[in-house]
Amino acid sequence: MNKQKTVKKITDFLKKEFKKRKKKRAILAVSGGIDSALCAYLCKKAGLDVYAIILPYKKSGGDGKKIVKDLNLSDSRVITIDIAPLVELAVKKLRKIIKIDQVDKGNIMARQRMVLQYSISRKLNGLVIGTENLSEYYLGYFTLYGDQACDISPIAGLLKTQVFDLAKYLGIPKWVLEKTPSADLWSGQTDEGELGFTYRDADQIIYYSIIKKQPKEKLIKKGLNSKIIDKVLKRVKETEYKREGAPKCI
Repeated sequence: MNKQKTVKKITDFLKKEFKKRKKKRAILAVSGGIDSALCAYLCKKAGLDVYAIILPYKKSGGDGKKIVKDLNLSDSRVITIDIAPLVELAVKKLRKIIKIDQVDKGNIMARQRMVLQYSISRKLNGLVIGTENLSEYYLGYFTLYGDQACDISPIAGLLKTQVFDLAKYLGIPKWVLEKTPSADLWSGQTDEGELGFTYRDADQIIYYSIIKKQPKEKLIKKGLNSKIIDKVLKRVKETEYKREGAPKCI
């Protein structure tokens, strides 16, 4: 990846899309994770009017405030809303009808965060910036109509390892680069812990097997573990429905 050209491509893309839609305000949920941090930096580099939406659940969200400080956004461009009361109310109501586990609650949190972003975006006449990367897309590691929903998706073409490379190139703080990837949906939750493999392994398998369409034998020769290859490709296959969209009867 040519980092300089990639940054220019993404910032030009953002400028073009905002101009086409006659918008100037970028509405972005800043969690403190690397994906939202990179998107925030790219939006600011593109000259957009960035509104950082910090949506903690109880005591989470502190890292998002650190990113905002590093971006030097004014107080008027930072909106903080604790989603806990909204989530707990929904969970309480649902538990009277169905059994709710921690994954269900996590999905409610992701969707509630998007509800708030779109509400703010409408009032500010802005566009919601998506933070999904290519690895998450192929692995189906997103909540439908939650963190997957957006108006513009600037880093959708980057694998997770490329996200790290570009973030480092742009000078994003070291603590963000070293932070364990997490959707921050429950205590101790991590992306790689849930997936059962690392992004580095997954990215190589996605790149060679899915993008370059190389057979499994070639991947093994490159030093990739056979069981991990199967595990990654199984997840890609099992989450295909998330990438297809809702079937329509014509």
